Amino acid sequence: MNVPNSRWDVPDSSKIVANINEKEYHFIVRIHPLAGKIIALFENGKEYGLLDKQIASRNKFIRSELTKLEHFNIDILYDSPGWIWIGMDQYGFHAREATNSEVEVLVKLQGD
Repeated sequence: MNVPNSRWDVPDSSKIVANINEKEYHFIVRIHPLAGKIIALFENGKEYGLLDKQIASRNKFIRSELTKLEHFNIDILYDSPGWIWIGMDQYGFHAREATNSEVEVLVKLQGD
């Protein structure tokens, strides 16, 4: 039974601020009873999840949406292994390449 606004359909969340190379990053950490810990980058009012470049390059929908973005160079999916931040909201698809420092912080947050 799904009851609107019950504790079971709204995950617990907290915000973590990390300083990386003199830049401040905001992460949202959600604890969901079924999915477990979910960590997203929160930047410019948008939430981003981390996605492996190889997975993005193989997924037709993601690849198609990434090619529509003016500020995103689709070639980075094939140039080297790594990660991208990807998100979608009511205004559309958003993505950018993840830095090694950002990935390291996310991995540390997942382990805590």
